[in-house]
Amino acid sequence: MIDPHRIERDTFVARAEVHAELPSTNDRALRLAGTSTDLPHLIAALRQTSGRGRGANRWWSAEGALTFSLILDAAPVPAERLPLIGLLTGGTVCEVVAAAVPEADVRLKWPNDVYVAGRKAGGILVEVPHESPNRLVVGIGLNVNVSLHGAPDDVRRRATALCDVAGTPLPAGELLIGILQQLQTDLDRLETDFASVLAEWRRRCLLTGRCATLHDGTRTITGTCLGYDDDGSLLLQTVAGPRRFRSGVVEAWE
Repeated sequence: MIDPHRIERDTFVARAEVHAELPSTNDRALRLAGTSTDLPHLIAALRQTSGRGRGANRWWSAEGALTFSLILDAAPVPAERLPLIGLLTGGTVCEVVAAAVPEADVRLKWPNDVYVAGRKAGGILVEVPHESPNRLVVGIGLNVNVSLHGAPDDVRRRATALCDVAGTPLPAGELLIGILQQLQTDLDRLETDFASVLAEWRRRCLLTGRCATLHDGTRTITGTCLGYDDDGSLLLQTVAGPRRFRSGVVEAWE
């Protein structure tokens, strides 16, 4: 059960709306970003039919998934750290999920995916509204109590749900409250205590020590992951020496 009134009471969200179904919570957030005066503004959907991932990717979800988007004011975030919001949010979700399923290994796959017990359980999509560049839309999808039996084959091979890892259904509403409360803390720490935030990202990094293949938009690069640089970039040790990447897609790792 997701109670919008409790969200407004117990978190930093000023306005919360919960829908039985939406095509995409991010799409609705982008439409509202220029008009909403109560920020942060949360849009949640009990079922999302056309969720989006990074680039042309689609976010598959079914009933039991936790899908929501936040409209945030970008002004309080230092300009040089705005590109880190996706990584920050991924780290936030990792911390809350790790507390909910303490028996599982919870990792952050650069730049914005949450992996639980070696499989993807969640993802983050950060977008800047074209007409409101002073605002951010942060979308989060997390497989909580969702059955993957009806998912496409490729999703079943690489994804998992928290209920399957825990062996029991989990309270999605409590997880949402926990994520929002932790995100408020982490957004403050992005400015005041970035060193400890970075240390947590490094501890959670899924790829450290692994051979990873990354596509940066024009080239494909393979190397051993060295973790994160001080600005959140991904570090790869390649045949040509160490390389750092501020953006890109990690396509494979072993």
